[in-house]
Order: sequence, then structure tokens, then C-alpha cells
Amino acid sequence: MLATRLAIALACLSTTAQAVLRGEESPDQVRLNDGTELRGLILQNTPDMVVLETAQGEARIPKEFIRRIDDAPNGEAIFADIVDNGGLPSWRSLVHDLRTHDSVRAFEQIPPTAIDKGLLRNIPYLSFRANGRAELNVYGDPENPVALEFGIYGEGRPDSRTRQVFREFIAGHLGDKNQIRALYSLGPEKRDARAGKLAFRLIRPGDPDSHGATWLVVYRPDAIGRARLPDERYAALTRPFDEVNNPGGSLRADKSKKNSQWLQETMEALTGRAPEVRGFYRDKKGVFRVLTSDS
Repeated sequence: MLATRLAIALACLSTTAQAVLRGEESPDQVRLNDGTELRGLILQNTPDMVVLETAQGEARIPKEFIRRIDDAPNGEAIFADIVDNGGLPSWRSLVHDLRTHDSVRAFEQIPPTAIDKGLLRNIPYLSFRANGRAELNVYGDPENPVALEFGIYGEGRPDSRTRQVFREFIAGHLGDKNQIRALYSLGPEKRDARAGKLAFRLIRPGDPDSHGATWLVVYRPDAIGRARLPDERYAALTRPFDEVNNPGGSLRADKSKKNSQWLQETMEALTGRAPEVRGFYRDKKGVFRVLTSDS
């Protein structure tokens, strides 16, 4: 059941992007204070303004005039999930939030690579690469994860701006001040912390399960062990690290087509449907563009 739900989530990476690709009704909706409703595709969502591409052209709307933003198809709002202090947000909430984060210029689904040691061993997961060197992984049932992980390859500084963005993003999905405090307490001298039903870990480049990257992990200690799969089932849902990545963590361009085909075939075998969309990127003008599986 867990593997099937993982596959279904992979097969519908971004319902918003799918809708745009198929030319269906504009997926995003902005409701103004005076009751006006504008539909289109959100290109940018900054602290001060939303840039919405509509049938009539591009609209730049100051946040002070906005009552509500629905950034999902069919009027279904997907904001940060409201979870108790023992839960984690769903993969959909994370992906939709990252889609409108100004620092994210490219976001691509990649094959999950096998983890055979450490905290996250043999747990199936969704894997996404952002801006080339950063990665988001969602472990276990993607609608009710047992762990979330943000990592960056080739960045060893303790004050990394990317790591700061990751911390801010994770903190925005936590509803307990003690958990946020525990997250920010991680550093070179403190690698593990716990608050309530959630635990936090910093994995450094030299650790056996790091593959040379720095990782921030938030997980549910009570559930993580139950999410592990037997070796054979796990192997069918993952790829060897060196088949997807170069030694430094960048994606292997020479394996891109093969890995994209692996994703399509694996998901089609489990769900009967191959994913059309692999992710998105923003062009030089900052416009949101869909990255299809055959791009």
C-alpha cells in the first residue's frame, strides 16, 4: 500500500503544472478585498506582490489588496497543511509552496537513490532537485510523511544561505515554538534535537549516509522504523546513487534520458499512468515554465 501511494504521488507530481500543460482552466485564483476573483497562473509570489498571468495579460497585485490566494486546480487551496506537533505536511503542500518561492528557479523530479545505511535506510521516498545542487526528499507515505529532508551538495559553510532558506521553509511548516527552536539549535556542535513528537538531525558531508552533502532532517521517531521496506521491494523503487549523480552531487547529464525513462516506466507499471510533468523552471525573465517528461 505504501509503495502504491508513493507511486501515485509521483505520477501526479504537480496537478497545477499538469493543468497548465493540458491547457485546462487557469489553476490559480487570487481573491481581492473587494470580492473580485482573478484566475490565471501565479508567476511570482513575493512578500509584497503577486504576479498573475491571466487571459488578459500579466497582473501585478500588491499584497495589501489580496484577501486570499488559492494556488491549486478547481479552487482547492493548498497552503501549509495544518498538522499537530506530531505530524509533518504532505508532499503536495511542500511542492506547491516551493513553486512560488522566489529563491527556487528550477524544480525537477529525479529518481530516488538507494540509502542502505543510517537513519533513512530502506524508506521509500519522493526526490526533487532544486536549482541544480539542492534537494528535497519526502519519506514514507507522501500524504503523511515520516521524514522530510533538505540537502545541498558542495556547500560546507555553517552559515550557508541555502541552509538558511531550508530552515526558514521547514520552520514555516511547524506549528510549535519548541520544535522551531530545536530546528535552529542544530549546528556543528549539536547534530540532534527533539521537541514533542518530532526529531531533527543535521547530517554533514563527512557522514557515511551523506554522499558529500549537508542535510537537514525532520522526522517522526515513532513511525520511521515502520516505514522501512524489505531490500527487494526497496530496490525496485530506487536507483544507485552513481546512476543519477556525479560524485559531487550534480545530476548526470549523460543519464538524464535513461533516468527519466526509469521514472516513467516505474510509475506506469505501478499506477497505469506515466507522469507527463517532471517539474518546472523560470526563464531569464522569471516566467514560470513547465518541464515535461520529454523536454
